[in-house]
Amino acid sequence: MSNYLVVLEGGWYVKNARSPEDAMNIAVAEAGKRLNPELDYVEISVGKTTCPYCGREIDSVFTVANVALVGLEFQMKVFNANNELHAGKIAKVNIGKKLGDTPLRVVEVEELE
Repeated sequence: MSNYLVVLEGGWYVKNARSPEDAMNIAVAEAGKRLNPELDYVEISVGKTTCPYCGREIDSVFTVANVALVGLEFQMKVFNANNELHAGKIAKVNIGKKLGDTPLRVVEVEELE
Protein backbone atom coordinates (compact mmCIF):
# COMPACT_ATOMS: atom_id res chain seq x y z
CA MET A 1 0.00 0.00 0.00
CA SER A 2 1.32 3.42 -0.96
CA ASN A 3 0.46 7.06 -0.43
CA TYR A 4 -0.36 9.35 -3.35
CA LEU A 5 -0.95 12.99 -4.20
CA VAL A 6 -3.99 13.20 -6.50
CA VAL A 7 -5.04 16.21 -8.58
CA LEU A 8 -8.57 16.35 -9.98
CA GLU A 9 -10.05 18.94 -12.30
CA GLY A 10 -13.67 20.02 -12.25
CA GLY A 11 -15.87 22.50 -14.06
CA TRP A 12 -17.64 25.03 -11.82
CA TYR A 13 -20.61 27.08 -13.07
CA VAL A 14 -20.92 30.64 -11.69
CA LYS A 15 -23.91 32.95 -12.23
CA ASN A 16 -23.73 36.75 -11.91
CA ALA A 17 -19.96 36.98 -12.37
CA ARG A 18 -18.95 40.59 -13.03
CA SER A 19 -15.48 39.69 -14.26
CA PRO A 20 -13.25 36.64 -14.75
CA GLU A 21 -11.51 37.41 -11.43
CA ASP A 22 -14.87 37.63 -9.68
CA ALA A 23 -15.91 34.28 -11.18
CA MET A 24 -12.68 32.61 -10.03
CA ASN A 25 -13.08 33.94 -6.47
CA ILE A 26 -16.72 32.85 -6.30
CA ALA A 27 -15.94 29.37 -7.65
CA VAL A 28 -13.14 28.72 -5.16
CA ALA A 29 -15.25 30.04 -2.26
CA GLU A 30 -18.33 27.99 -3.19
CA ALA A 31 -16.32 24.79 -3.65
CA GLY A 32 -14.57 25.40 -0.33
CA LYS A 33 -17.92 25.78 1.45
CA ARG A 34 -19.10 22.43 0.10
CA LEU A 35 -15.91 20.61 1.09
CA ASN A 36 -15.48 22.09 4.56
CA PRO A 37 -15.32 21.05 7.36
CA GLU A 38 -15.07 17.31 6.53
CA LEU A 39 -12.60 17.70 3.64
CA ASP A 40 -10.73 20.82 4.74
CA TYR A 41 -7.44 19.14 3.74
CA VAL A 42 -8.34 19.37 0.03
CA GLU A 43 -6.55 22.27 -1.67
CA ILE A 44 -8.61 24.18 -4.23
CA SER A 45 -7.17 26.38 -6.95
CA VAL A 46 -8.07 27.72 -10.38
CA GLY A 47 -6.73 25.47 -13.12
CA LYS A 48 -4.55 26.53 -16.02
CA THR A 49 -5.25 26.15 -19.74
CA THR A 50 -2.78 26.46 -22.58
CA CYS A 51 -3.66 29.18 -25.09
CA PRO A 52 -3.95 27.53 -28.54
CA TYR A 53 -2.51 30.62 -30.25
CA CYS A 54 0.44 31.74 -28.15
CA GLY A 55 1.12 28.63 -26.05
CA ARG A 56 1.08 30.52 -22.73
CA GLU A 57 -0.73 29.18 -19.70
CA ILE A 58 -3.78 31.21 -18.73
CA ASP A 59 -6.41 30.89 -15.98
CA SER A 60 -9.10 28.37 -16.88
CA VAL A 61 -12.16 30.64 -16.91
CA PHE A 62 -14.66 31.50 -19.63
CA THR A 63 -17.28 34.22 -19.15
CA VAL A 64 -20.26 35.19 -21.30
CA ALA A 65 -23.18 37.45 -20.29
CA ASN A 66 -22.23 37.41 -16.58
CA VAL A 67 -22.12 33.59 -16.51
CA ALA A 68 -18.83 31.77 -16.14
CA LEU A 69 -17.36 28.31 -16.35
CA VAL A 70 -14.30 28.02 -14.12
CA GLY A 71 -11.89 25.10 -14.24
CA LEU A 72 -10.92 24.21 -10.67
CA GLU A 73 -8.19 21.89 -9.44
CA PHE A 74 -8.67 19.82 -6.30
CA GLN A 75 -5.54 18.38 -4.70
CA MET A 76 -5.58 15.79 -1.92
CA LYS A 77 -3.32 13.17 -0.39
CA VAL A 78 -4.62 9.61 -0.48
CA PHE A 79 -3.13 7.13 1.99
CA ASN A 80 -2.87 3.34 1.72
CA ALA A 81 -4.06 2.96 -1.89
CA ASN A 82 -3.21 -0.14 -3.92
CA ASN A 83 -2.02 1.78 -7.00
CA GLU A 84 -2.42 5.07 -8.90
CA LEU A 85 -5.79 4.10 -10.36
CA HIS A 86 -7.13 3.16 -6.93
CA ALA A 87 -5.87 6.47 -5.46
CA GLY A 88 -7.63 8.43 -8.22
CA LYS A 89 -10.90 6.60 -7.59
CA ILE A 90 -10.68 7.24 -3.84
CA ALA A 91 -10.14 10.97 -4.43
CA LYS A 92 -13.00 11.18 -6.96
CA VAL A 93 -15.43 9.43 -4.61
CA ASN A 94 -14.54 11.51 -1.55
CA ILE A 95 -14.58 14.86 -3.33
CA GLY A 96 -17.43 13.94 -5.66
CA LYS A 97 -19.78 13.13 -2.76
CA LYS A 98 -19.47 16.69 -1.49
CA LEU A 99 -19.64 18.45 -4.87
CA GLY A 100 -22.74 16.71 -6.20
CA ASP A 101 -23.11 16.98 -9.99
CA THR A 102 -19.77 18.70 -10.58
CA PRO A 103 -17.88 16.74 -13.25
CA LEU A 104 -14.45 15.58 -12.06
CA ARG A 105 -11.47 14.10 -13.91
CA VAL A 106 -8.17 12.79 -12.58
CA VAL A 107 -5.33 14.79 -14.14
CA GLU A 108 -2.34 13.71 -12.08
CA VAL A 109 -1.41 11.04 -9.55
CA GLU A 110 2.02 11.11 -7.92
CA GLU A 111 3.35 8.55 -5.48
CA LEU A 112 4.61 10.09 -2.25
CA GLU A 113 7.83 8.93 -0.57
